[in-house]
Amino acid sequence: MTRSLRHAVFLAGLGVAPGLAAPAAVSLAPSSPFLPADAAQAAGTAEATPLELRGILADAGGYRFSIYDPARHTGQWVRLNEPGHDFTVRTHDVARDTVTLDYQGRVLTLPLRTAKVTGLAVAQAAPEPAGGPRPTPGPMGAGPVPRPPTPEETARYNRAVEEIARRRALREKGPMPMPIPTPGATSGPMPMPVPPPK
Repeated sequence: MTRSLRHAVFLAGLGVAPGLAAPAAVSLAPSSPFLPADAAQAAGTAEATPLELRGILADAGGYRFSIYDPARHTGQWVRLNEPGHDFTVRTHDVARDTVTLDYQGRVLTLPLRTAKVTGLAVAQAAPEPAGGPRPTPGPMGAGPVPRPPTPEETARYNRAVEEIARRRALREKGPMPMPIPTPGATSGPMPMPVPPPK
């Protein structure tokens, strides 16, 4: 293929590409199917108010306000008419928990943002496994609480404790005397007598 023909094909492709891109953009969904149903409304609210009032604190110097910028993911604690920020808090309505501030030539009234609490579905308790520990609610990291021992386990434990005490008592008496071998005696087990044939 010659060089001029390649350029012609490339330029023709560029002319066709914008025509294909326009219908594709129109066919895209206006909102994401992966977001909750009220996310589009929340996005519209976020665009209408680019700042959020996240907290109000009263101290000896007066009130301080936590202003959060969702676009930058930053927040600042500021006082009334405090300079040096992109915004200036002008008034505070104590009864309604709102502030009025100047931001980029606009006057915004921000209500105190309230936390959303959603309930979680509680799963049914699983049946207790046979012979295994039973999980019980407790402080974080405590783990499951073991079941009380069975009577057989208690008896086996008590026998082990008695055997340990017996061996300790023997050891405290002193070393056991070694048997003196007799000449001609063989060490090891005695041979078993063979019964006479019948």
